[in-house]
Amino acid sequence: MICREMNTELKKAGKITKNALRLSKRLVNPEVSLLEIADTVEQYIMDHGGYPAFPVNISINDVAAHYTPDVNDKNIIQEGDVVKIDLGTHINGWIVDAAITIEVNDNKYKELINASKDALDSVKKILKKGVYISEIGKVIEEVITNYGFKPIYNLSGHKINRYILHAGMNIPNYNNGSLIPILEGIYAIEPFATNGVGYVKDGSASTIYILQRNTGIRIPSLKKFVDNIFKRYKTLPFSRRWLYRDFNEKYNIDLYINLLKKNNILYEYPILVEKSKGIVSQWETTFHINGGVHDLLSID
Repeated sequence: MICREMNTELKKAGKITKNALRLSKRLVNPEVSLLEIADTVEQYIMDHGGYPAFPVNISINDVAAHYTPDVNDKNIIQEGDVVKIDLGTHINGWIVDAAITIEVNDNKYKELINASKDALDSVKKILKKGVYISEIGKVIEEVITNYGFKPIYNLSGHKINRYILHAGMNIPNYNNGSLIPILEGIYAIEPFATNGVGYVKDGSASTIYILQRNTGIRIPSLKKFVDNIFKRYKTLPFSRRWLYRDFNEKYNIDLYINLLKKNNILYEYPILVEKSKGIVSQWETTFHINGGVHDLLSID
């Protein structure tokens, strides 16, 4: 029964995610605010029976990951931007994670975008139960370098478990020599390509958080706040923007965030930027390996 429900929920989450990406592509235009895009896409996911598995990431140009608009964010899409939209849907904790790259009214970085997309398409041809993660990385690296670019060596795909977005197994974007095989399960494959040096570094704080624990909190109001966060988001990432949406009338959000960070209860993800300010492209989909390989964005 659990497997049947999981398969049904993954299939539905995949369909919502695919359509949310299509909506994102229509929304990414000059002068449109990042806040409008994120709020619209996240609301679409909820209106269609899912819940965002993490805040929509809108990472532009040399930003590779973890940018989501904050409350009252004034940033807008501009002509020529290379925009990565990374989003996910969960239903009852079963997650589908996916990303696309859009160049805004230009083709200057067409080959860079194709490099990460073709790398993902090439992985689809070899992905199966038992394949080594180094073989996946080798394919990604070869495709991207054949385009004349570099993969981002310190970013990777990942295994997904129920309510756990990053479940312990990393799937590299290069041949790391690992003989760890892919087994049955759910996996996000996400090639990143860049015209830079091929590494990201930590930038500023992202306003994306995850609960590291919800025990040992002595202040009753703070404990209740954390309990409400866990009830709402479980073990998945969430944003300051969501906290203001869901809890602003009940709590001093900024005070509580600072207290929770100080006591290592909340972890805040850093925005990840390419070390040499190289432009970054990304494509991602989620596969369910169970008696075959199922691209969860390709199931109707």
